[in-house]
Amino acid sequence: MRLNRHHELFRDSVRAVLERVLLPGLHGWESEGRMPTHEICRALGEEGLLGLTLPLDEESGGLGLDLGYSWVWAQELGRLPAGSPAMSLSVQTDIVLPLLAEAGGERVRTEFLRPAVRGELVAALAATEPGGGSDLAALRATAVRTADGIRLTGDKAYITNGSVADFAVVVCHLVEGEGERGATGLDSLALLLVPTGLPGVSRARYTGKLGNRACDHGSLTFTDVRVPEENLLGEPGSGYEALTRVLTRERAFLAAVATARTETALRETVEHARGRAVLGRSLMDHQAIAFKLAELDAELALVEQYTGAVFHLLDEKAPALRQASIAKLRASRLERESADLRLQLHGAGGYMEDGPVERAYRDARAHGLAGGADEALLHLIAGHLRTDI
Repeated sequence: MRLNRHHELFRDSVRAVLERVLLPGLHGWESEGRMPTHEICRALGEEGLLGLTLPLDEESGGLGLDLGYSWVWAQELGRLPAGSPAMSLSVQTDIVLPLLAEAGGERVRTEFLRPAVRGELVAALAATEPGGGSDLAALRATAVRTADGIRLTGDKAYITNGSVADFAVVVCHLVEGEGERGATGLDSLALLLVPTGLPGVSRARYTGKLGNRACDHGSLTFTDVRVPEENLLGEPGSGYEALTRVLTRERAFLAAVATARTETALRETVEHARGRAVLGRSLMDHQAIAFKLAELDAELALVEQYTGAVFHLLDEKAPALRQASIAKLRASRLERESADLRLQLHGAGGYMEDGPVERAYRDARAHGLAGGADEALLHLIAGHLRTDI
């Protein structure tokens, strides 16, 4: 996707908003291990940043912009000096809310989508489970359809915004009646919107994480939770396809965040290498270091272009699961490589806790897991190898 003048004007605007809303408190939030997610969403919602690509209608409350704006939004979040805001806000803007706009009925759009676009509600996607991770074949959460609605039972873990979300879209098996609780096929997967304040919902917050420390992560337990039928997203049996579309967009978004974080790391590392003298000359004058930086910079140029092509496919509503998986795989690995080299060249100073170099190193590790672990992406890519070359 080629960005135009309007996208770049938007970049200037969103950068100014993020610097005003997030930068002043970001270091303290990382040190404390939490950030005011609701307050942040309200502030960004007032600026119109939570519904950029949603339909321009009264029910959705979006701006109806193309996905180039989502690409810029991801890049600017990635340029912040900590990964927590990007991880938290991506769930709201580019995973859950587009899903509600696509598959939610009138009640869902009125009571959840529109308030979330305004920043009044915080959203989460509850897919991962304690026993099987994000493996859909091992998913056990079950929603049983009854005469008086739907009853949900199950456990979800490692959920971004999990302990602070006002509602979660829960990936579960939908079955008709008590006798079908053992259903496990992909054709029974459903997406169910569950307010976290309902009776039978309990949540817990994780602490002591390696990176992205200010971003909330938690678990959700559902014990015979009664959910209205209207909270079912899409038609029965459509859950797997809808989830696949969500994950495709998530991977493109994470690739954009990772490339932006790589660009920041390389730019700062080059500046440091030019100013740091070792054995009578700057680090940049050592060929081994200059060549390594050149390799990372060349790889970044390729991955940035490829990521833009993925956003173009998504904007054209073309299939892009394989391409988004490739972009996310390569971008996340590149971010880890650049963060590692940055720390290496800063030496002991970069190793000190809670500095920008050490924080970037810790935060980068999450992108090898979020949105699909490297091995899961490779498994998918291997199953979709090109055979026409």
